[in-house]
Amino acid sequence: MDFFKSKFIKTLPELWKGSAISHETTLHQLSPYIGKMKSSMAGSLVFAITEKGETIYDPFSGSGTIALEAWRHGRNVISNDLSPYAYLLTNAKLNPYYSVEEANNEMLAVVKEVEVLLPKIDLRKIPQWVKAFFHRETLREIIAWATILKEKKMYFLLSCLMGILHHQRPGFLSFPSSHTVPYLREKKFPRSIYPELYMYRSIYDRLLKKVTRALSCLPNLDFSLHRRCYMKDAVKLTPDKKVDAIITSPPYMRQLDYARDNRLRLWFLEKSDYKTLDKKISPAESNFLNLMYSCLRNWKRVLKPKGICILVLGNTLSKVYGASLPEAVEYIATREIGGYKKLFSHTETIPDDRRVRRGYSGCKGETVLVLQNKG
Repeated sequence: MDFFKSKFIKTLPELWKGSAISHETTLHQLSPYIGKMKSSMAGSLVFAITEKGETIYDPFSGSGTIALEAWRHGRNVISNDLSPYAYLLTNAKLNPYYSVEEANNEMLAVVKEVEVLLPKIDLRKIPQWVKAFFHRETLREIIAWATILKEKKMYFLLSCLMGILHHQRPGFLSFPSSHTVPYLREKKFPRSIYPELYMYRSIYDRLLKKVTRALSCLPNLDFSLHRRCYMKDAVKLTPDKKVDAIITSPPYMRQLDYARDNRLRLWFLEKSDYKTLDKKISPAESNFLNLMYSCLRNWKRVLKPKGICILVLGNTLSKVYGASLPEAVEYIATREIGGYKKLFSHTETIPDDRRVRRGYSGCKGETVLVLQNKG
């Protein structure tokens, strides 16, 4: 562990900077997700503290970055997230197609079912705020595709569909809007000047191109390894086997609104009440601290003796403890619950180029807190 500590602290500042898009697998780029961990950071944590064939558990999987990196490095994976969108992305990354041809064969079968379903879709029942984003026939097709893909649990195709749901580029499905968070951009792209951006857009051809991009840079993956994703309350979930390590990044205590920022995608995933969901997956301080207490207590039973628990936490202030959030969580683990030993922690400032929202400074830094189950 001392070797890991010295190596990790030496390399971490570089991993924190810039974008990993140019050298990561394209499976990480299925669909946008605010606040996700860099794949290079996740991979370094997985590689440093576990061996091939061991099992990693991520109770707050988000976009599935840690889960995919764990699998890519030859580890068994157990993951979980209460958000239907996060659950979808993680499942998609853990269950990709072997090839574009395989994916296209299934898409062609879906096309036939879509044609049958289209006449039955009544757009009068669709909320106006959703209809505002799409040409009516494009919207009808999206609903048909999403309905069938959900029923058949085609996570990869559905994730790719969510990835092209809104943007102003021709390869996407909506009227001009931002990519990560759904806001229309009609003032910047007036209909009178850009009429082509408001025309009907077909699904199949755009979805096939998205799938092709997503599968364009696949790592060597061992499909015989155990991969499981749950959509449960992390407090109540106890995996059916002990794990070698827990690596996770819990929600940042209302610093990010995961449901609101994905409200359009969540609507197509049949989760229209994003405000209630946000209270659960992005809790206020008191609820977050209770969540951490309950989870850390439960994880003692989940972790093998001497197993490692790594938490990536935002450096916001805990008013309850009068300390930073990482310090508060450390105190809960080592003093209030007991049975955990702090091995070390490392803090870095979040670079501006990693912020999806430019100028947003709600959380200025992140800390990697490394705990060990005394067993």
